[in-house]
Amino acid sequence: MSANPSPDSCGSDYLPTDMEPETSAVSVSEKCAVCGKPAFCYNYGVLSCNACKMFFRRVEVDHITYNCKYWNTCYDGQEYVDANNVSTRCRACRYRRCIDLGMRYIAPGKPDLELVNQVDGKLNTLLQELVLMDARRSHKILNFYTSENPTLRQMVTRSKGSRMVLKKATQEVNIHEWSFLTIYVSVEMFLNLDFMQNIDNEDKIVLLREFSLKTLVLNSAMRAILNKTDRVMTPDGKDVYPDRLLQMFSLDFLNNIRSRLATRFRELKVSSEEHMLLNLILFCNSALHPLSDETKKTLSARQKVYSSALLQLCLSTYQQTGPSRFADLLSICHVVNKTVEDVTYLTSLFKLQMPFIEYKKLFVDVVHLI
Repeated sequence: MSANPSPDSCGSDYLPTDMEPETSAVSVSEKCAVCGKPAFCYNYGVLSCNACKMFFRRVEVDHITYNCKYWNTCYDGQEYVDANNVSTRCRACRYRRCIDLGMRYIAPGKPDLELVNQVDGKLNTLLQELVLMDARRSHKILNFYTSENPTLRQMVTRSKGSRMVLKKATQEVNIHEWSFLTIYVSVEMFLNLDFMQNIDNEDKIVLLREFSLKTLVLNSAMRAILNKTDRVMTPDGKDVYPDRLLQMFSLDFLNNIRSRLATRFRELKVSSEEHMLLNLILFCNSALHPLSDETKKTLSARQKVYSSALLQLCLSTYQQTGPSRFADLLSICHVVNKTVEDVTYLTSLFKLQMPFIEYKKLFVDVVHLI
């Protein structure tokens, strides 16, 4: 590997403390997104340790150019650079990992507008892609229909391409079909993510089985915000509960399910961009079991990209309160989990009380109905 640094920066990643940038503290020790060592702060928009922070700053301040003789592939397939201290220490690939994770250097005295433009380059492109992807999802739910009844495995293993057709003007969709269609379209959307082609089918099934109901409640809450309602409704604006269900459960319990997450979204004034990033951060859950090691590495890397993008968005939009905004948005996952737990409980009991009701196979798979 070759480099052309200034003489006084060749041998050390150290910088005097008075040159170090302001950081956003994390309450407990977590792992550096770059190298995996303990980290306590967000530096340049990414959770990172002091060593990686100072390395990145030194490269930026001294305008150092490192070249990798292995075509910038030293850490491909590894969750962190220099994983387990067995890899060649490649500074070019370490710097590239910093950039890929979203680190952005802020030169002293740089005008705010120029700073925002610098940060927003790749971020805006990503956000535009995500918002467009979500708009297509919403459009398909409202305007397309399918009468097929696939299992989750069938959707994952069959050839690509949607089986939906344009909905007829007279087409009636009942409450159960809306739930199925919403999950169906979301499964199609997630299967088309670029990194999903690197994940085997069994792992795709695990991911989609565990997340499809979560994305249903997330998308329903966002739809309530956009429609300026205080509760979740069907896509065509009707009540999500059939009359029989209202007779079986307490109104407080039912209201919590349809209003809890929507209320939290309204309190935080969640934007469409934040909503989509949250979807992807929660989807890329490498802690699920069973998942292959390769899939875990892929998911962990993608989750870091989406987390960094969300933090950059928060910092760009909310400035000094950006870190607390970021924490508030991530805390939504607890509300999502509680809502999913209640929906699963409600659906299971309803199935026991009304055994003659036929649910679509995909819905049964993701709600874990027996």
